[in-house]
Amino acid sequence: MKSLSRYFIALFIAIFIASIAPAECEAQGFLKTLKEKVSGTKNEDSKQKGKKSKKDDNVDIMDLSLDENLMRPIVPVKEHDKVAAYMKRLARNLASRKRERIEMLRDGEVIVATIGTDALFAPNDSVLRQSAGELLEPYKHLLKSMGMYKILVVAHTDDTGSEKYTNHLSELRVEAVYKWLRHGVAGNVEIVPYALGSSDPLLPNNSTANRRSNRRIEIFIVPNKLMLEMAKSNKLQ
Repeated sequence: MKSLSRYFIALFIAIFIASIAPAECEAQGFLKTLKEKVSGTKNEDSKQKGKKSKKDDNVDIMDLSLDENLMRPIVPVKEHDKVAAYMKRLARNLASRKRERIEMLRDGEVIVATIGTDALFAPNDSVLRQSAGELLEPYKHLLKSMGMYKILVVAHTDDTGSEKYTNHLSELRVEAVYKWLRHGVAGNVEIVPYALGSSDPLLPNNSTANRRSNRRIEIFIVPNKLMLEMAKSNKLQ
């Protein structure tokens, strides 16, 4: 009887694990599928690795870390002032809404907008609130200017729950924001999602207010190749 009982217990555990596994893998599956779709490397990874050039034109942005993507493309010294002036005007326009925190990186070349996830999602949820579109619409509009900007979307959580849980939650949330931004935008736009869980807090997770600050979506706006070309030909207004 004992061996039979152990058999049924083991069978129950196996069925339970199988039932939750798809949900836990869903977000990771999205990020993997997205990378394969954008890079076109599914089933051809080994062939493509030997063909990649070191030049930026041939680098798959989906393979790059957040820091690497933030540094590409490099703005030539001669075009820096024009690009920085353009991006600072854009930053002022975004900041005038007073809906998110706007900061500048890379000596004025890159904008980072920080939106608290409490304004986008209900607690422990990954479905965008109906009002989220008002916050995200300006960034969707930027994607329509194909080639002007590269957009990096980064989801962060506080440390409530296990590492596995916070990683999974950030993956689901960045997927939701990515899909909303990408929906209805034609063309091969450059937008890259990152899910960092609770690994990069702004503040110690030792108070309600600090945890609220750490729950955030960061949207990095990076000048892209078309902007550099326009700056070079003095057409960037």
